[in-house]
Amino acid sequence: MSSKIKEKTLKKLKRKSFWPSIVLFLAFLLVSVTIVFAGINLFATYIIGSKMMGLYNQAMDTGVMVERFVQEGDSIPYAVANATRLSRNPSNVYLTDAEGRRVASTGGTAPVFSEQVEWSMGEEYTIYKDSKWDYGTEAMDDIEDIFEFHVPELANRVFDSTSMEPADGPGINRWMEESIIEQQFWIDVPVHLENRNLYIKCNLQIQRQDVIYIMGLGAVALILLFIPLIFLFINTILNIRMQRRVTKVLYMDPVTGGRNWLYFQGQAAKMLGSAWNSRKTYAMVNLHMERYTNYLSCYGSQQGEELLECMDGFLRARMKRKEVFGHYNGADFGLILRCEGANEEECEHYCYLRLRSLLAELAGLQPERKLHFHAGVCMIPPMEAERGNYFVRRTNLDIDQLFSFAHTAQQTSHNDAEQIFFFSERLLEEQNWEQWVEDNMHAALAAGEFQVYLQPKYTPTDGRLVGAEALVRWVCPERGVIPPGRFIPIFEENGFIMQLDDYMLSQIAKLQSEWKVQGKKTVPISVNISRAHFTQEGLAEHISRLVDGYGPKHQLIELEVTESAFFDDKEVLVDTVKQLRAYGFPISMDDFGAGYSSLNSLKDIPLDVLKLDSEFFRGEDEAGRGAVIVREAICLARELDMRVVAEGIEQRAQVDFLASLGCDMIQGFYFAKPMPVAEFEVRVAADA
Repeated sequence: MSSKIKEKTLKKLKRKSFWPSIVLFLAFLLVSVTIVFAGINLFATYIIGSKMMGLYNQAMDTGVMVERFVQEGDSIPYAVANATRLSRNPSNVYLTDAEGRRVASTGGTAPVFSEQVEWSMGEEYTIYKDSKWDYGTEAMDDIEDIFEFHVPELANRVFDSTSMEPADGPGINRWMEESIIEQQFWIDVPVHLENRNLYIKCNLQIQRQDVIYIMGLGAVALILLFIPLIFLFINTILNIRMQRRVTKVLYMDPVTGGRNWLYFQGQAAKMLGSAWNSRKTYAMVNLHMERYTNYLSCYGSQQGEELLECMDGFLRARMKRKEVFGHYNGADFGLILRCEGANEEECEHYCYLRLRSLLAELAGLQPERKLHFHAGVCMIPPMEAERGNYFVRRTNLDIDQLFSFAHTAQQTSHNDAEQIFFFSERLLEEQNWEQWVEDNMHAALAAGEFQVYLQPKYTPTDGRLVGAEALVRWVCPERGVIPPGRFIPIFEENGFIMQLDDYMLSQIAKLQSEWKVQGKKTVPISVNISRAHFTQEGLAEHISRLVDGYGPKHQLIELEVTESAFFDDKEVLVDTVKQLRAYGFPISMDDFGAGYSSLNSLKDIPLDVLKLDSEFFRGEDEAGRGAVIVREAICLARELDMRVVAEGIEQRAQVDFLASLGCDMIQGFYFAKPMPVAEFEVRVAADA
């Protein structure tokens, strides 16, 4: 699975987080509990209301009897006493006049008119406190509290009773009908007695069976709601486990078994971007094992993976708190290290010492084998600081860019002596330059910004102009003339050099044709063919078609092959050179002696020209060893029927020495520097 696919999958997982499941579960649980308690309260209110309605109806019956007895001629005290005696549920009665003075009553208590509360249950009732009933406090609200069902308190009263008899039928019935809560109060009952108010005392009782019914209803409701709640809970747990498993797979490196690059990117960005760490200095490190492909060739891929797994375990054990690492690719790991120090120099030195210790330990992971490691480092200063123009502020970090900087520093290593390299402005400038070259090379070729320069070749004896070498200059409207050393190595690396070779061949072929048509003197011009071109099938036919498109003689275009090309596919090179010579193109070996020259190449490959490298003629040669080599090289070329060109000649003594040896041509600043075509044409005309 690619990194981009993993990143998209992880984003989907985050959008489908398990938190919605947890929130849904908690919401459903809250709603369920609310529904259960609301149902219990509703049922309790219904029971209270039913009992209150019964008490009120009994009170109304008593009031009607009092009213009837008075209308039949009984005295008010007699009517009150008689109605109390004949009531279905005998209770106290209290009758007052319009000003609230007692007229008649039964029992020894009276309503407290100063403490009353309105109760509504279908109808409006006015309820008064009893003068002698113990409510627990003196507040009238205690009467109102009896209409609120407190389930825990009622449950305690259900099971705290000591009146329960053995579990036979009558005992159970009496236990169920036992009152566990009792409240006494007075109700105002309307009667048709002139200027009289009637109050009936009521005794509200809540029985054990009422509470058990309510608790049973709550239990049934909980059971009914508990089943989907269990399924929802199980589903939430499964979602959490599944997401963790998938996240673990996405973050696991298949080779090392540790954390992969996706994990490293996320954790590094989170750690470096946090406000807590913003004042700390960190280092992005590219840890690289040298010659890992050679290791695989020698010991196999399984041994290579075991080595990477061992490296992963080693780094896991060495990482400190607030540090992170991950496997990048091949034998490369990314590390974020925390650096300690009062300033930038101290932090960099601390990082260097720690990495040196890590690399030394890594080199000993397999004592029986020699392992080499390098590290590239990009320092990440605190949020307040910036280093030059390459550091992106900590609030907008690009982890891949920082690792690219560290990777660039790591690639500057050329030997095992120095293992740690720090990214700098110079490296960034080189990176930016390479990027600019690659961004503009195609447009420059189309716009004709690559111009042909010619450096003349002269005979050392009489100084006649007998040839030239075609060189390229990039004449940019914005940057001026760019020397080839600034862009040719980049072209050789990215392959654009093949297009540039074709362009130069076409330009020289065109020039030769124009000079012939104009009747001007023509001399052979050598054109470089890069080593990359020899990987192209049918190269000889391709070059021949390019030249024939303009029509010059093939003998006027000499093809220079660098010495390094002789160490690629020698068989292909020999075959291509033979084909080119068959087409009539002279072939020369450029920079002979610059590398590891092979005399076998001269034996196997038919060449026409041997071009001595300019380094033979530079520096001090007190022992004369260079002169001996040049003399023997010219003699060897004579024996092989090859012409010799010496380049880089800048002194008259060198010209005389080469003339004495019979060198055919000289190229160098002593005679002329590379020049534009127009200037070369003037020089050729003057020489003619």
